[in-house]
Amino acid sequence: MEKITSKLSGWVGRAVKVVMVALVIPLTAGLLLGFLEQLDIPSLSGSTFRQFVVGGFAAYVGVHVLLYRPVGWFQASHRLFSTLAVWLFGGQVASTERSAPAPKVKPGKTGKSDGGPRGGSAEGSTLVAFSPYVVPLYTMLTCAAAWLAAQWIDRRFIDGPAGVLIGATMAFQWVMTADDLQPQRERWHLETYLLAIGLIVVLTLVIAGACAPWAIPEFSFARAMSEGLTHTQAILTSVVQQLFF
Repeated sequence: MEKITSKLSGWVGRAVKVVMVALVIPLTAGLLLGFLEQLDIPSLSGSTFRQFVVGGFAAYVGVHVLLYRPVGWFQASHRLFSTLAVWLFGGQVASTERSAPAPKVKPGKTGKSDGGPRGGSAEGSTLVAFSPYVVPLYTMLTCAAAWLAAQWIDRRFIDGPAGVLIGATMAFQWVMTADDLQPQRERWHLETYLLAIGLIVVLTLVIAGACAPWAIPEFSFARAMSEGLTHTQAILTSVVQQLFF
């Protein structure tokens, strides 16, 4: 009976994740369209911010695939975020870095470790473990640096580089996160992996969009979210009509 209950709860959990993936994918596409539409505004550097951001995004993907994968920068962002989390929350956060797998314990031995990093729940909650993935730290720093530079430098010399760096840092966050989570794919169900990636993309979009007005004063986060949700509703409506009508 316990086995049947366990299997049933497992299948119910997987079904819930499938439904959430079916909702998260249109939400991701809708928000992305909404944010890109809001970026389609002229900059003082002679092009639209959308062109700069998309160009920076494509440039990073090309560099990542063909030339260089900045793994050290990604790990540095995790260490920096861990330091900030410990500073903000004190002892409530032990670490936000990826932990090494727990050492194997031979039969008859105790489960005590030798003081090294532990895996799983020993490092804290899932929220803490995934928090560095959903916070686009380099994008936030780029937006803050652009706002600071605009106080003394003409925006004609800032808008273009800032847009390119925003696109490049967002691509860096997403591509490196996908690479970093790929080993988890072996022990996760497909819907779990897709749900994790989808939620990470949505949350990074929202956080980056909230910071974008620092670098792009004309960008409206509220309008971008509104348009994104409108696109999401349109996508879901279209899918439902195609499936059931």
